[in-house]
This record gives sequence, C-alpha cells and structure tokens, in this order.
Amino acid sequence: MTEPFLTTDQLAARWGLKPSAIKNQRARGIGPAYHSLPLIGTPAGTPRVRYPLAQVLAFEQTHNITPLQ
Repeated sequence: MTEPFLTTDQLAARWGLKPSAIKNQRARGIGPAYHSLPLIGTPAGTPRVRYPLAQVLAFEQTHNITPLQ
C-alpha cells in the first residue's frame, strides 16, 4: 500500500492557488515536503512531483492554512 499524495495541480486547487504559484514556492524552498519521480520510467504526461498528504496536512497545521477543498 502506498502513501496518499497530491500532485501540484491538486495542491493548488486545495489552497485556491494557481499551479504556477505552487511551483514558484517549491523553487524558493517554501511549502510542504515533496518527492520528484525519476524522468526515466515515468510515463509521459504523468505528474512527477508528489506531495505526501501527511506532509501537506502538517504544513497546513503549522502555518494555519485552511484548505478550500
């Protein structure tokens, strides 16, 4: 069984932001912990960046973020 995760698009929708805002935060080292899947072996069109749900929930609690979804 794998841990539940969110993609960048799902996290953006959860927080009411654009995916580009989430990507910008990630590039600046802000936001919840994430994992990047390897380029080789990942089917084309599959989101490579994954945010473990537990990390998202912990980040939301720490930073007093109330999700929209």
